[in-house]
Amino acid sequence: MTDRFATVPDAPTPRIALPPVIGHRGAAGLAPENTLPGLRAAAEAGCRWVEVDVMLAACGTPMLHHDVSLERIEGIAGRLDQWTATQLAELDAGAAFDPAFAGTRIPTLAEALAEMVRLNLQVNLEIKPAPGAARETAEATVRTVRDLWPEDRPKPLLSSFQRDSLAAARDKGPELPRGLIVQNRPVRWSEVLRELDCVSLHLAADHLLPAESREVTDAGWAVAAYTVNDGGTAARLRGWGVDAIITDRPDLIPNDL
Repeated sequence: MTDRFATVPDAPTPRIALPPVIGHRGAAGLAPENTLPGLRAAAEAGCRWVEVDVMLAACGTPMLHHDVSLERIEGIAGRLDQWTATQLAELDAGAAFDPAFAGTRIPTLAEALAEMVRLNLQVNLEIKPAPGAARETAEATVRTVRDLWPEDRPKPLLSSFQRDSLAAARDKGPELPRGLIVQNRPVRWSEVLRELDCVSLHLAADHLLPAESREVTDAGWAVAAYTVNDGGTAARLRGWGVDAIITDRPDLIPNDL
C-alpha cells in the first residue's frame, strides 16, 4: 500500500471508546448477515455494538450488503448496484443461511438504523462501495445518518477499507467519527490516520502483532481486530491492548475480557 499524504498535525483525534465485543455484520454466525434478524441476534447475545456493511442500490438508496454480487447470499446472478431498492426487497437474504430464515429481506440503511435504535445498539457502519462509487456511498451514508440517527445518542462510527470513502465522509460529515480498515498496518499508519481524521484502526486479527497494537493505542487511537470467533484468541488480542473484538459469534466472546 502506497501512502501519499501531506504533512499533518502531530496530535491524533481524541480516542473513541469502543466496546470489548462488536457483532460482525450483525451476528453473522447466528443469523443472516446484514439483516434485521442479525441485529436482533446480536442484541440477544449481549452486544452493545454491531458492525454492518453499506452499499448503494441502483437508485442510490443505501442498503445493508457486503458483496457486490447477489450470488452468495441471494443465490441469483447480478450485482446489487444494478438493482433498485424496490427490486432488492423482493429477494431472499435468509434462506442461504438457514431455511428457518427464508423470506428475510435485504434492509435499507434507514430500516436498519431504526431497528438499532429500537434495540439500543450502537453501530459501526462500514462503507462498502461498489466499484467506482466510493465517494457517493460515503456521502449517502452521511446523509442518512444525519437524517435518521437520534441527536441524543452517540454518533455512529463510519469505517472503510476505501480511503476515498473516508475522505468523503470526513469532508461531508466531519462530526461523524471514522475508522480505517486494513489487513496489515500501513508503514505510515499514523500519517494516514491523521490525514483522514480517524479515531480508530481496524486490523485483521491473523495479521496483527502485539507491538503493533500497543503502538497504535499508545499513540491515542483505538484498535479493533476482525474477525475473531473463539474466546481464546479474543483474550490474547485483548491482552495485546486491542480495544474491540469484531466477531460473527458474539455469544462465544465474553464482554468482560
